Amino acid sequence: MRSPVALGLFLALFGASSHAQAPNPGASPEPDAEHSGAPLGQFTAGPFIVTPTFRIGTLAVDTNVYYQTERTADFIASGGPGLDVALPFLDHWKWDIQGSSEYFYFYETKELRRWTGGGASTLIWKGTGTEVTLSGRLLRDFSRPSFEVDSRTATNQRHGGASVERDLGRLTLAASAGYSAVRVEPGQEFRGADLTTNLTTDRYRGGAEFRYHLTPVSSLLVEAAYEETHFPYAVVRNYSEQNAGLGLETEGFFKGRVTAGIRRARLLQGDVSRTRPYLRGDLTQKLGRRFRLTERYTQQSSVSAFAIDGDLPTFEHKSLDLDLVIEITKRIDMRLGGTRDRVISDGLVQVILDDGTTSVAERNDLSYIARADIGMRLGRARMSIFGSYTTRESTYFSEFGIQGLQAGARVEYAPQ
Repeated sequence: MRSPVALGLFLALFGASSHAQAPNPGASPEPDAEHSGAPLGQFTAGPFIVTPTFRIGTLAVDTNVYYQTERTADFIASGGPGLDVALPFLDHWKWDIQGSSEYFYFYETKELRRWTGGGASTLIWKGTGTEVTLSGRLLRDFSRPSFEVDSRTATNQRHGGASVERDLGRLTLAASAGYSAVRVEPGQEFRGADLTTNLTTDRYRGGAEFRYHLTPVSSLLVEAAYEETHFPYAVVRNYSEQNAGLGLETEGFFKGRVTAGIRRARLLQGDVSRTRPYLRGDLTQKLGRRFRLTERYTQQSSVSAFAIDGDLPTFEHKSLDLDLVIEITKRIDMRLGGTRDRVISDGLVQVILDDGTTSVAERNDLSYIARADIGMRLGRARMSIFGSYTTRESTYFSEFGIQGLQAGARVEYAPQ
């Protein structure tokens, strides 16, 4: 274990040094713009603003890289270069292009080493009271595809969308439409589930939102959306989902929004459907000069890899996140957080157990994640030492019960 730990410390120090010595991008026309990584500098080429970047991800020792009952420890690291290009033109237009690549390195589990990356393009027109956005993204990913599947899965993804927002004084109207395609590379399975068949999807979505300003710091929200999910290799799993709800957005002591409403999911072939309430919230409070508390709660349906044909191919995911940021000095801060996750299948699922037998039951998992880190800002980068601990219990499938500790260092771009 000495070699991977030493390598991790070396990379962490090298990453901190490279970010600290990078040219100051403060001369940027938009210094707080989001980038694909930590800017290494910035220059103009004609009308284009070009920003080379480099991203260093997690440098850590993970005691359970496979998320299995029998744990395997390893050192992991990730990082790679990127390039961002911005083109402001005319009076109201802006075009942004981002490209990046990232290599995932595993010291022992060499079969998990992989290059990932992608690119994104966004075109924005912003006038008086109106904003229109067109965006597209390509991504090659190698991560766990959902809270249900524990193995890293190689996917190729395409995303496209359009949105328009119109401010009419006290009333703001917003509408959006989007398309998302996920293609799982062939030959990937997990506990008997054919991931290529069950997780390859095309999604089509449209939605609208109305915000009515009640006071200078609060607005009433009305939202509605319709979405269809198609499975190119298993059309019997195609389903739709509709939702409508009300909410409140605030800029006061509680900054953020909370919405509640009704969701309905239905198989496109057959009469199987389910209607349920939902609650979503994302709130932040400033507790004095040095403390900031954030709470997030979500309820959403996700595509299941294990669902049996003829029932809804989804599972319900409920998640509560709490994060506390403590500013110790202007450069040093501490972050403490925890997550409670609940995964419940919308029907029976079929799983191959460790002994090779097949079991059919409901998936019902409860997970807790505790995390902490302490970090220091170095210019526009933040270097931190962190630790996290995960435990999960599964009511009907003991094979999904896990425990895992991850500890290490990371360097991240922190523009604010």
